[in-house]
Amino acid sequence: MNHLYRIVSVDDSYQDTGKVFVKLQVTGKAKTFDRPVSELYQREWLEHFSREDVAHIAALYTAEHTKNLDLIKRFPKKNHSVKTSVIIVSILFTSFLILSNLTAFKLAAWGPIVFPAGLIFFPLTYVFDDILTEVYGFKISRRIIWLALLANTIVFIGTWCTIYLSPSPDWHHQAAYATVYHATLRVFIASTISYFFGEFANSIILAKLKILTSGRYLWLRAMTSSMVGVGIDTVMFIHIAFLFLMPYSHIWEIIGTMYSLKVIYECLALPITYKISNYLKQKDNVDYYDFKTKFNPFSLEV
Repeated sequence: MNHLYRIVSVDDSYQDTGKVFVKLQVTGKAKTFDRPVSELYQREWLEHFSREDVAHIAALYTAEHTKNLDLIKRFPKKNHSVKTSVIIVSILFTSFLILSNLTAFKLAAWGPIVFPAGLIFFPLTYVFDDILTEVYGFKISRRIIWLALLANTIVFIGTWCTIYLSPSPDWHHQAAYATVYHATLRVFIASTISYFFGEFANSIILAKLKILTSGRYLWLRAMTSSMVGVGIDTVMFIHIAFLFLMPYSHIWEIIGTMYSLKVIYECLALPITYKISNYLKQKDNVDYYDFKTKFNPFSLEV
């Protein structure tokens, strides 16, 4: 069943006014508006909400009606349980992050254009980060960014340790193997630092712009956040990974090439971002707005 409205948040002013107001969103649209819970606790309103939201409204109404407003803090605000879709998108996000790091040290060429091979995969992490933030909000995206970083660290430590295992007498590729994975230390440091600043900048900007635009212009919000995020990421990664390994003028040539290709990549991927985001919003009945979110990458808020 399609529900006309969903609860976005509860106005904290109830602590001063004694009246509870709820911010609502029209399902499938960017429009939001406030209504007193006493008005919402009527049949003509309740039949347009999900069962979860009806239970939430009833709990809020009871707290206001009995003047026991402290109970509101004890009520579960909303059940933001982890959806299967979140797990799938998170796995894709993490997979492309790890893949981009494993392939980043190789410099490939396409005609006169030279670029790290990881460029083929890394922009997709921004696509999936945009989807996570747009649909489920910054708090979910923040957790996935950290978990992906943990997974990448585990892969790095694992591959690094295998270098020092005694090779079989019948296996004659130890030198080549060590050359490839020894190189990952510098790439790992570069990718970790640039990934942290780039992905969080992208997610925070997208979440804040969603509020400012009332959820409209996803194409503009996604491109703006990605341009800032990949700009930070590219400058930091190339400097850390390749500084002193090639002439400094080449560093900026690679930065310019990578940044341009990433922005074009993100632009071409916009139809994918739109299609998956809209599908997940309908499937999971979620379209999260970070009205009260603390945009601190290190916050433990859930």
